[in-house]
Amino acid sequence: MVIQTHNVADTERAGGMLAKKLSPGALVAFTGDLGAGKTAFCRGFLHALGYTGRVTSPTFAIVNEYD
Repeated sequence: MVIQTHNVADTERAGGMLAKKLSPGALVAFTGDLGAGKTAFCRGFLHALGYTGRVTSPTFAIVNEYD
């Protein structure tokens, strides 16, 4: 799957769309340069699942867990 976005809002929306398509227990891995939009994508993904807290950058983490 390739998703091309042009701004932060598009990237967050794309994250939300993916969140709604995955089944519980799915594993998602991210790769990309600094500034590629990983945090914005994660923020949209998590907000679509009902998470309302702060979303931290996945770049320097081995694992981030969100309830």
